[in-house]
Amino acid sequence: MEQLKKIFCRHDIVCDNPSGVGFEIYRMPEFFTDRKGMETDIPHMHGFYEIVWFQSGKGVHYVDFQEYPISDDVVFFISPGQIHSFDNRHDQTGFVLKICPEMLNDSGSEGDYLRYNLFNAFDHLPYCKVAEGDRQRLLNIIEAMGAELRESGRVGHKDYLRALVNMFIIRVQRNNSDSGVRLLDPVRSSHRTFLEFRKLIEEHYCDAHTVKEYAAMLHVSTKTLTQYVNECSSFSPLAMISNRIILEAKRLLCYSVLSVKEIAFRLGFEDPSYFVKFFKRLAGKSPADYRERL
Repeated sequence: MEQLKKIFCRHDIVCDNPSGVGFEIYRMPEFFTDRKGMETDIPHMHGFYEIVWFQSGKGVHYVDFQEYPISDDVVFFISPGQIHSFDNRHDQTGFVLKICPEMLNDSGSEGDYLRYNLFNAFDHLPYCKVAEGDRQRLLNIIEAMGAELRESGRVGHKDYLRALVNMFIIRVQRNNSDSGVRLLDPVRSSHRTFLEFRKLIEEHYCDAHTVKEYAAMLHVSTKTLTQYVNECSSFSPLAMISNRIILEAKRLLCYSVLSVKEIAFRLGFEDPSYFVKFFKRLAGKSPADYRERL
């Protein structure tokens, strides 16, 4: 169980920065070579958003127990609470943007949709490919971010940086939309409900396990919720709920010392034996066997 000792929680790196901006930029490969004591090849999580743009290089990026190959002009979007790490190659070039959640809070606009199309997207891949025509546009935005970070104390400093971050996110999403990827549209009521459903899963996956419970929270029928989810995702509502529970179970099995029984109770299962059956059905092995393989 050596891996249980290797999880790092980095909640204060960006949000507690004395600058108060809640935003930082790092260049690769210096991001890997200059960060002593911050082992990026060890699984870790943090309380901020992270955008990792690999401009060039090869390797592997591990995100929530999945391996994703690194290739030229791939951008990863990592959400608070996700566990990720890099292999030890560390010769890639590119940029790492660290963003405090407060910076992406944009209530009353399209902010939630911009964020959830890329971040917190457990129902599709955590990365996008940069179109050749967008490479220079994105690079210009990052250069503008760096220039603005040096303008600390100027009027509108934080809002200017927030606007640049949103520009970067919008640029990537426009490319995704042109590639045929389904994006959430704030104009459509079905998409708004789907977004709320995803938020509710994050808030209640430990105490609500059925589609009926979430439909009640959203004041729609289970049939309507299923229809909306099918419109926006390749997963059913129940699969999205179950997958989130399994993901958290895997995190706890790998990176906590809680017993299987304690994990079952934490995830809202009154009967630990039912949790074991649930986990084995979806993960292909029992919780004990899954932990044993580490």
